[in-house]
Amino acid sequence: METVHSYDRDKKVPLEAYHQSKDALKDMPETTVQRIPLTNLPNIFSYRSYVFSPNPQMVQRFVKATKADIGGVGGHVVAAEEVKALVTQFVLENNSFRGEPIFSSFIATHTGDDIGVTGIVSEKIPPEVVDQLLWDALIVATEKARELGLYGPGQDLLADSFTGNLKGAGPASVTLPLPVRSHNPSQTVLLSFADKTEPPAFNYYATGAYLQPRFNTGLVIAASRMKRGYIFDIVDLDTKAQAVESGVHPRDEKGLESKMEELGHAGERVISLRSPEDLFDIEALTRSSRFVVARIYSRTEDGEKGELGYVVSAERLHNIKTKKGFVYGGKDDPVLLAFAQSDWPAPGEITSPWANCPIVPGDCRGSHGLHILPVPINWQTSFWSGPILSTVTLSINIHSGRIGAVSDQFALGTPWDWVRHRASSLMVQFRAAHGIRQPATLPEDELEYQEGWKERRDRLYRQFASNGGREPAKILG
Repeated sequence: METVHSYDRDKKVPLEAYHQSKDALKDMPETTVQRIPLTNLPNIFSYRSYVFSPNPQMVQRFVKATKADIGGVGGHVVAAEEVKALVTQFVLENNSFRGEPIFSSFIATHTGDDIGVTGIVSEKIPPEVVDQLLWDALIVATEKARELGLYGPGQDLLADSFTGNLKGAGPASVTLPLPVRSHNPSQTVLLSFADKTEPPAFNYYATGAYLQPRFNTGLVIAASRMKRGYIFDIVDLDTKAQAVESGVHPRDEKGLESKMEELGHAGERVISLRSPEDLFDIEALTRSSRFVVARIYSRTEDGEKGELGYVVSAERLHNIKTKKGFVYGGKDDPVLLAFAQSDWPAPGEITSPWANCPIVPGDCRGSHGLHILPVPINWQTSFWSGPILSTVTLSINIHSGRIGAVSDQFALGTPWDWVRHRASSLMVQFRAAHGIRQPATLPEDELEYQEGWKERRDRLYRQFASNGGREPAKILG
């Protein structure tokens, strides 16, 4: 019988076992007299005896980022600090597998009403153990959200119980392998969370910084492997559209569900394209919300796939099955992890496409297109309800598995204040001018809350009648 791994439930880890970044300057001289609050950076928890070992073991490590909406304050606005703290406490206290820390270092954040846990794990920890720890933390925190009367407690926990991994269970989760090397333990990792939009919104990162020199001059002038271009894995997210294309009638609900389940078992539908050779093809596919750049690889000397350096949570829409059938979920909490510097774009190059204030699907009721708002980490939604995007960079010691420091790429007091002002003006103008009409609203099959529209549409359709080909004037006469 197959062994089922689990974290050490019966052995709580004391808080004293962790070094906290908030205490880093304790008993040290003050170097800043007057502080200007630029952002709300997270506290970093690092397993003290593990990451401060004088001779850390050289093993494969991974960055894992997971985000879920388990209840919002005042609707889908912001995560409750008490709920986020409970997620953090549960992970800290149960952060053990056979005497090893599951996360050697981690942070807990929120973007809008989505809570995120990002940390470093090693190859010694089975992936299902990490996922079970996170799932149980979100379940426990959901009860607190319910106690506080938050909106939509456990909204993104769509699976009925933990099934071995988070994929298909509701939360957005991605893992990026860190390099293993004896020299230069420093690695910069860019982490981005978006709320009230869908994974293809991140295509602006991919088709900007990794494809076009106007966003990233390194593609032309860098001496690193960046000059070879990259390889893009583009995934077809919409199994409902695939089912219709296979011949199932769009109104045949049972037929659609059967075909979608079959497609789901077959795995993701993916195509690999190369830049710069396939630039037009990459741009053509990513113009649609159906396709997302899920992974980007560097290129070896012979032009083949090299290191994985960019990964996006690419689950959404009709792919999640529950007792109620397939759920139109996972639209508003995509996660991105990407390497920065060296063979990869700099953080400012990766984020630069957002300065153009592009329109992305999602927003209020998941049914609009609106300009995205780049916000600091631990921020709430605004206007109708977004969409918003946060981005931070992590300085990681790959030898010890420690997150050394965090910087906020969209912090207050930076030029992004101007972008936020411009995006806000465009948002109000565009949304107020169009209201429920397209292009402010999405096509019918993309509306997230559409049951009311279906009822209204069917009622009105039944009232339509043929005029027999006669002209309106003759009918009235």
